[in-house]
Amino acid sequence: MKLLSILFIFVSSYSFCLAAPATDKVNDLPGLTFTPDFFHYSGYLRAWTDKYLHYWLTESSRAPTQDPLVLWLNGGPGCSSLDGLIEELGPFHVKDFGNSIYYNEYAWNKFANVLFLESPAGVGYSYSTNFNLTVSDDEVSLHNYMALLDFLSKFPEYKGRDFWITGESYAGVYIPTLAVRILNDKKNFPNFKGVAIGNGALNFPNNYNTMVPFYYYHALVRDDLYNDIARNCCNNNIGTCDIYSKFFDPNCRDKVINALDGTNELNMYNLYDVCYYNPTTNLKKAFIERQMRIAVGLPARKHNAATTVPLCAQTNNTHVYLNRADVRKSLHIPSSLPAWEECSDQVGKNYVVTHFNVIPEFQTMIAAGIKILVYNGDVDTACNSIMNQQFLTSLNLTVLGEQEKVNEAWHYSGQTGTAVAGFQTKFAGNVDFLTVRGSGHFVPEDKPKESQQMIFNFINNKDYSTPIQL
Repeated sequence: MKLLSILFIFVSSYSFCLAAPATDKVNDLPGLTFTPDFFHYSGYLRAWTDKYLHYWLTESSRAPTQDPLVLWLNGGPGCSSLDGLIEELGPFHVKDFGNSIYYNEYAWNKFANVLFLESPAGVGYSYSTNFNLTVSDDEVSLHNYMALLDFLSKFPEYKGRDFWITGESYAGVYIPTLAVRILNDKKNFPNFKGVAIGNGALNFPNNYNTMVPFYYYHALVRDDLYNDIARNCCNNNIGTCDIYSKFFDPNCRDKVINALDGTNELNMYNLYDVCYYNPTTNLKKAFIERQMRIAVGLPARKHNAATTVPLCAQTNNTHVYLNRADVRKSLHIPSSLPAWEECSDQVGKNYVVTHFNVIPEFQTMIAAGIKILVYNGDVDTACNSIMNQQFLTSLNLTVLGEQEKVNEAWHYSGQTGTAVAGFQTKFAGNVDFLTVRGSGHFVPEDKPKESQQMIFNFINNKDYSTPIQL
């Protein structure tokens, strides 16, 4: 009996060594106001000989040994996925000026093991040993892929698990380019099921082409200016106009800029949000706006204290919390690394865009038969819903369902009843397009209940209106 007990202890210890790395386990996250019913891990994954990407894994609180693995990527390019964890879909949300963490009841790790990856090197806690932060779209997809292979070596229990890639904004490029690499590696990812892209930059030039009509039909542009652009820059047809090119046309540049200045006193990520932001900071909203302006040769918008003073308190909670020395220690972050930033100007300035649209990658994913969800908050002007509807239309996929309906409503069902959550279009090829009503660019932040139900039903192959049953 004693021999059997010793053998059992040995086998158990050996099995543990083959599972999650104990050195990366987070045991004492400062500021917690609740006791997590799940394990979580923070550490580094080797993405290249000189690139190390920080990850934070929040295991499922339901069935961690059975539930799928979901990767989350924020965009930028150059913004940290820890924003997604702390401000959007993760279980840990920060309050009290970075002093305490409360539980997000709409966290996605209620039904999935969610891996947050800070990518590329130079973003957040991720780093490069040679300090070279110049990187391209294809290099990012390669580094993310290599980091995932390292993750599977650290967490072999996830090898063969159902796997999904999700994210938002410029992850509209990160995700499809990574998905193609994953599809070519059936050995390590035999159960790659699909992707979900929120407010993605799927066709960068067309984002600008659709912004002017989007602004006009949200009453941000006067008739005379809109008609002036249509008549003198677009041959009286803004619907098919290459407005992106007009930024470089001296006869039209000022007209287009005047139209897009319609959000100068608004939050361009959510037209109806009352939380303004200082466009000169490195917080994600200001950073992404600067990147968009740089792309068409516009200077950064200046801070106007009269209109951009935040009306919602504690906008820098995440930044304060993640730069606490005790938090960094708990997350196993080397003290030699610089302060954590939501977005990296150095990465943004050195980033090389090579995929201005991701049609080839979508065609590869569709041919492979994996599930694809494109969703958009419908009052986001940074990556607007018209752009992504037109992107999917350009794929020439057959629309499924009742053809006479422009879009079909989907509903959120909660304790207070059922309400329209947005609208949906289903295409042949396992492709779905959803809008999220009243949401801006960051859907899990603006509409946490609806986004949780949407993702749960997507990965469980259920109708989007089905109430969550855990």
